[in-house]
Amino acid sequence: MNRKLERRLILIGAIWQIISGLLTIFLYASYIKSEGLKASYNSVAKLEALESVFGSLYMFSVTFGMMFVVLGILNIWLSKTLRDDQIEMKKPIWFILLGLASYFVMDILGSIMFLSAGFLALAKNKSISKLEKYHLE
Repeated sequence: MNRKLERRLILIGAIWQIISGLLTIFLYASYIKSEGLKASYNSVAKLEALESVFGSLYMFSVTFGMMFVVLGILNIWLSKTLRDDQIEMKKPIWFILLGLASYFVMDILGSIMFLSAGFLALAKNKSISKLEKYHLE
C-alpha cells in the first residue's frame, strides 16, 4: 500500500516547522532583543533586571525556534524512511504525539498535518495487516 499521502503531509508539516522555527529565531527573538536594548530606567538595578528578563526571553525564543528546526529536519528524515507495504507502528505514534504537542503550543497547521498523517498511517497499517493475512491464507 502506497504511503505517498502520509509522506506529503509529514513533509508539509516539517517544512512548516522549519519555517516557523527560523521565523521565531530571526524575527521574534530579534524583536525581543531590540526591545530589551531600547529600555531605559533611572536606576541601574532596574535596568539590569530588565536586561536580564529580556535576555532570558531572547534565549527561550532562540531555544524554542531551534527545537522547531531540529524537529522539522527529523521529520523530513522520518518521512523519507516511511516504507510502503509494511506495517509501521512507532512512526505513526510519533506523528500523533507530535501533532498533539503542536496543538498545545498553538501550531495549528503542524497539528493538522501530523495528526492526519499519523492517523492515516495507522489506518493503512490495519489494511496492510489484513492484506498480508489474506495473502497468507
